Amino acid sequence: MRRRAFLAGAAAVLAPSAKAELLKDAQAVAGDRFLVGEEEYHLADIKAPSPYALQTQAQPYFEEARRSLARLLLRSSVTVSDAAAPTRWGARVVRAARVGEAQSLQHQLVKMGAARVAPQTDDLVFIDELLALESEARGARKGLWSSPSYQIFNAEKAEGSVDGYHLIEGEVARAGRAKSRFYLNFGEDIEEDFTASARSGLARRWAAKGLDLASLKGARLRIRGFVDDINGPSVDLTHMRQIEILGGAE
Repeated sequence: MRRRAFLAGAAAVLAPSAKAELLKDAQAVAGDRFLVGEEEYHLADIKAPSPYALQTQAQPYFEEARRSLARLLLRSSVTVSDAAAPTRWGARVVRAARVGEAQSLQHQLVKMGAARVAPQTDDLVFIDELLALESEARGARKGLWSSPSYQIFNAEKAEGSVDGYHLIEGEVARAGRAKSRFYLNFGEDIEEDFTASARSGLARRWAAKGLDLASLKGARLRIRGFVDDINGPSVDLTHMRQIEILGGAE
């Protein structure tokens, strides 16, 4: 097993309850991932353009995002702490910061438009900070936000969002449970229109925390997530912060 030095004081700027580790010679392989030796690390709660789109070429802005992380890592050690379970491929999912800096790498990358927010962990304060920085970067058209590939889709015209991670905005036409899932339908045709849904158990837990999906009929929402083609464009909601309320509800 690789030897690691542990930094007790770094946890204050990383995951609150996790032990922090010092890493050196990290090499960026994407805007949200780096290697130390043969071990791979994914930065929690963000998503940068992928090198694996369409199996033949990287997503737009991939190389620029990778270079953004590479510049942050250049001649700098970083502290990391585990923020979520490892990926299915064994990569560690971490909160990370350069030594001596209070802002995480995630904060800096989102602020410069090198990555989007992809809520994953239970640290809602951290995610809300990232969402605020993303909003500023998006408004200023920084980084990837200057590319048409990362436009916010209108829910009424979301067909082009399928098979990608996207932000989609629209008004909820119907909100209700069917079998084991709770559905937010953004049109009257449930076989074709954009839909976001969550497992019923999750919806109940979110309601106890103040996000009642049943109350969102008529609300204007921004949904983020990977878009599948399941009776039209569809996002599986697994995290509360995949939903941003932009306008009124019932």
